[in-house]
Amino acid sequence: MPSTNATKNLVIIVPLRKRSEALYLLTLIVICLFSCSKEGELIGAAWEGNADFMYITENKMKMHYASYIPGKSVFIGSFYEVLEEGSNNLIDRIEVKQVEIEKRTDGTPYCRIWGNIETSNEMSYLLADTCRPLYQR
Repeated sequence: MPSTNATKNLVIIVPLRKRSEALYLLTLIVICLFSCSKEGELIGAAWEGNADFMYITENKMKMHYASYIPGKSVFIGSFYEVLEEGSNNLIDRIEVKQVEIEKRTDGTPYCRIWGNIETSNEMSYLLADTCRPLYQR
């Protein structure tokens, strides 16, 4: 049996290689997760559902139901014509300034596409259903 003096000097050597490999692997996985989940800059939106246009002036707000923008996609900084569904009558022209993307309580994504219109100083928006963001890569 080892003496007490020998026990005090006993050193247990643990191979650091396995621990450092595990730490390296964990670090690599964390870096991959963060780099893969990074989204680029929001540049617009596209949608598949219906859309309604909220016309806002200094004195009133009016919702135009069943509105659309041809192509069902927009990009920030661009100009679009908002038309009535079915008749193709022009409601207004909008310069897209901002896109807000939210989810309803049932999980359906929707977006508000905010912009300046020609006939008012107030910003108006197009409310689009089943919307997805468009990012710059």
